[in-house]
Amino acid sequence: MILTNIAISLYSTLNQELMNTTNYKTSDYLTTDEIHRMIRYFRKVGNIRMSLLIEFGVKTLLRYSDLSRITWNDVLGKDTLIVSEIKTKKRREITLGRTLRERIESVYNELKTPNTNDLLFHYTLQHTNLLLKQGGVDERIRNKNISTHSLRKSGSRFIWENNGHSDEYLIKLSSILNHSSTSITRRYLGISREEIKDIYQSFDLLV
Repeated sequence: MILTNIAISLYSTLNQELMNTTNYKTSDYLTTDEIHRMIRYFRKVGNIRMSLLIEFGVKTLLRYSDLSRITWNDVLGKDTLIVSEIKTKKRREITLGRTLRERIESVYNELKTPNTNDLLFHYTLQHTNLLLKQGGVDERIRNKNISTHSLRKSGSRFIWENNGHSDEYLIKLSSILNHSSTSITRRYLGISREEIKDIYQSFDLLV
C-alpha cells in the first residue's frame, strides 16, 4: 500500500512538471515538413481529430482556447469562420481555404457524421499538449518544444517565409496576432539576427 502511494505521488509530480513545462516554456515553430509529418503521424495512429487540429491551428492562427470552442456547425460547408477571441475579446472573421474545408468535411465523414453541435476538438489543453509532445518524440523532431501554440507560430512563420520575408506581411501578421509592434512579432516568429542580416545583404543583388 505504501509503495502504491509512493508510485502515485511520483506519477502526479512528474505529470505536473510536464504540464508546467507545457504551460510556461516557449513553444517552437515547426517547419512545413515537420507539420506534414505530425499530420501523417496522427492519421497513422488513428487520431484523425488531432491531425485535423494541427492543420486547423496552422491555417487559422487561432489559440487553443478559441479552437477548443469550435463546433462542426461553425465550419461545415462554410467559407468563413467567425470567432470572438477569448484573450483579446475581438471578433475575427477567418477565411477557410479550400484544402482546409475539404479536410474538415473528410474528417467529419470519417467520424461518421457526429452531431453538428459537437466540438471539433475534445481534449483539454494539457492533454492536447501531451499528445503533440509524444507525436514529436515518435517522429524524432528533436530540440523543439511542441505545444498547441507551435501551430499558431508555424502558420505565422510560413506566411512570413512564403511572402519573401517582407515587412508588409510582418505588419499584417502583427495585426492578426494582436502584437503591439513588429519587433514583438519578429521575436514571436523566432526570426534570428542572422536571418535579418541575410535579408539586408540580399540588396547587394539590386545594384
